[in-house]
Amino acid sequence: MPAKFPLSKFKVELKLAANRLRFLQEKQTALNTKARRGIASLLEAGKVASATVRVEGIIRDDLHIEAMEIVELFCELLCARAGLVDQLPTVDPGLCEAVSSVIYASSRIEARELPRIRDLLAAKYGKDVVMGAADNADGHVNAKLLQKLSVTPPSQALVGLYLKEIAAAYRVDWRPDGDSDDDKPSGGLREPAGAVPAEPMLPVQAPEQEDGDGADGPRADGGGDDVAALPSIPAPPTDRSTGDAEAADTPPAAPVEVPAIQPARTPAGKSAPDKDAESASSGTPTMDELQRRFDALRQL
Repeated sequence: MPAKFPLSKFKVELKLAANRLRFLQEKQTALNTKARRGIASLLEAGKVASATVRVEGIIRDDLHIEAMEIVELFCELLCARAGLVDQLPTVDPGLCEAVSSVIYASSRIEARELPRIRDLLAAKYGKDVVMGAADNADGHVNAKLLQKLSVTPPSQALVGLYLKEIAAAYRVDWRPDGDSDDDKPSGGLREPAGAVPAEPMLPVQAPEQEDGDGADGPRADGGGDDVAALPSIPAPPTDRSTGDAEAADTPPAAPVEVPAIQPARTPAGKSAPDKDAESASSGTPTMDELQRRFDALRQL
């Protein structure tokens, strides 16, 4: 009779593995941040070869962190569906990828709980399942996990991209060879370095002339000549130091007599307007008419 599957122990190991993987991710991320600062210092000092070698290690560590995140999710999935593992004698189709991925990562990720989970699964499903998942013979291991845990070195394009991002993050003036803004073709002709762009010329508009018989404009009958406006001549500057002395020597100007304004005279042949005629035309009674009215009222 087969031994009973230790369900409680299986769940505890899965929870411990998830917490361990989360802790390892945070630790490795802090170490990578410190290493990026060192690479930025190397780029600033011009040691590109050393920075390139070190950045390959950072790339592998980043991929390892992403792999641990995937395994953490599979551990949480197995913990949530531990009842299926206990009840079914074979691997459930919905858990086949999670079981194979955890077994595959148990020998490639340094987490002490993963080998113990692998042993529990071997006791449940048999060693053949464990051996097939360890080498991905069945092809059930997660494709992203296989890529993250691969030992293939990163491409030169990825290395250059990492170096460029590190230089930009730490404000280091460095760019890969051949990656310059001056090498990029533009849509027009390239101007020389010392060329100054010419200012656009504004169109000159003729001065508008007002219609009518003005003093400055031409006459309506066309007999007058157009007089061109002369430019204003600025007054010569005066020196304040000598201005006071010159003002003292200059005699005061004679007062100017303003002629008195004479009242308008009536032209010869024309008499002054009659007040009675104006009052009659305007409808206002004169003093003589009012006197006659009062005399008429007294006789009544």
